[in-house]
Amino acid sequence: MSLASEIAVLLGFGVLVAVYYAAFDVTRARASPASARAARKDAEAAETGKGGTAEDASDEMDAEDADSADDAATDSDEDDSVVRTTGPRWAPGTTVGLLAGAAGLLTNNTTVFLAGVVGFAYTAYRSGTEPPDPDLSAEREIDDRSPAPSREIEVTLTVRNDGETTVPDLRIVDGVPEKLAVTSGSPRFCTGLRPGESASFSYRVRARRGTHEFGATTLVARNVSGSAERRFRREIPATVTSESRPGDVPLPADTSSHPGHITTDSGGEGVEFYATREHHPSDPPSRIDWKRYARTRELTTVEFRETRAATVMVVVDARRAAHVARRDGEPDAVALCEYVAERLAGSLLRRNDRVGLAVYGPPEAYLAPGGGDEQSARVRATLRDADTPFEPQPVGLFRERRRSRTNETRFDTLRKRMPAASQVIFLSPMADDFAADVAKRFRAYGHAVTVLSPDVSGDTPGGSVEGIERAERLSSVRESDVRVVDWSPDEPLRNAVEAATARWSS
Repeated sequence: MSLASEIAVLLGFGVLVAVYYAAFDVTRARASPASARAARKDAEAAETGKGGTAEDASDEMDAEDADSADDAATDSDEDDSVVRTTGPRWAPGTTVGLLAGAAGLLTNNTTVFLAGVVGFAYTAYRSGTEPPDPDLSAEREIDDRSPAPSREIEVTLTVRNDGETTVPDLRIVDGVPEKLAVTSGSPRFCTGLRPGESASFSYRVRARRGTHEFGATTLVARNVSGSAERRFRREIPATVTSESRPGDVPLPADTSSHPGHITTDSGGEGVEFYATREHHPSDPPSRIDWKRYARTRELTTVEFRETRAATVMVVVDARRAAHVARRDGEPDAVALCEYVAERLAGSLLRRNDRVGLAVYGPPEAYLAPGGGDEQSARVRATLRDADTPFEPQPVGLFRERRRSRTNETRFDTLRKRMPAASQVIFLSPMADDFAADVAKRFRAYGHAVTVLSPDVSGDTPGGSVEGIERAERLSSVRESDVRVVDWSPDEPLRNAVEAATARWSS
């Protein structure tokens, strides 16, 4: 090869490199500022190990789609969509074409040089397809917006293409509340939609106590080549409220001097007729039986059956043994008891009872009996402060003995602080013999006791054994003149209360 030929090859190679960098700059210039931020998010996620893939998608779908859409939405002035260039930061088609062209020049091979056309054709294909601009609408359906805690609810999302262009690649990420665990299906979906066509997918989440709001649904529409995408956010307001809905637990007739809802066996102020007695000059005229006076000319006074308030201590078993759940993802027994305690205290306070609260176990908490809306707020605040994450601890012989002594000390301290005439509603899963012993000892010290026990034994072989042992503990508690409400989280608490009340009446 002559010197002139070598110079020509080098010049040709330099021109190809210049074309390559020019193509790189054009590709980079097409990316919007939001796309740059999204790319930085992708890089940071790759370094920290974040991200995930859609289970139902036919291709990879980064978990950062929803995150980068938050930044993208802020840069859109005209609508709620944003265009982002996808794929690698370098142009693969251009790279292949330039390498083939350079190899052809250096080897003086026409076939290799012409093979670069394939790479340039791929680049033209990616650059020639415009970002999609569809008109998409989304609708979310929830089969039960007020489920009981631990119930599974089905969420169905329907996306419709209301525009006149086909969306060849549409990826959907629904805004599932952070505290609701997905038990089956996936909140992510991948499909393609023709004009006027719609697609639906469903998944199930497990309800937890409280109010949970669904977030925005993120839609990512890509073109045929996958080189550009347009992101949308669709706000679909939806709220799920999970409450135990406790019924009015009937209380024994141990009352205080305050007026309330419990009917007594004594006469006085009230609305229900009790008896008549001889009239005293201090009796008010409104209490005189005027009909009898008209017949017999005898003055008598009417007495009504008195209704008085009760002093109730709601005791939540929060010991280590009570932190049991039927299966992963469900709230444990302590969480169920704390929520029922809040709802039950509110119900009793509305009936003018005096209510106190005690959390028996770490962390300890005690709230003296009181009444009114202020006491209801104090109960909520106490339970909120006591609701700390449970951390399992190693189990050992000496550790168990120390824990047993600590529980004994806690019981003695609690019993001395409680009013002598108070009733006790003991919320416990009855997961060990000590819980049954606590209920019996409350009764032995003269308190009227009602045990409300959630059944979290489960349906595994081990859970079946625990269920048998728990049934024996409840039976022994009933024999000690203690009322028991055996409640399964799968049914409304009100039904369990009504069934238990029927047994007490009989």
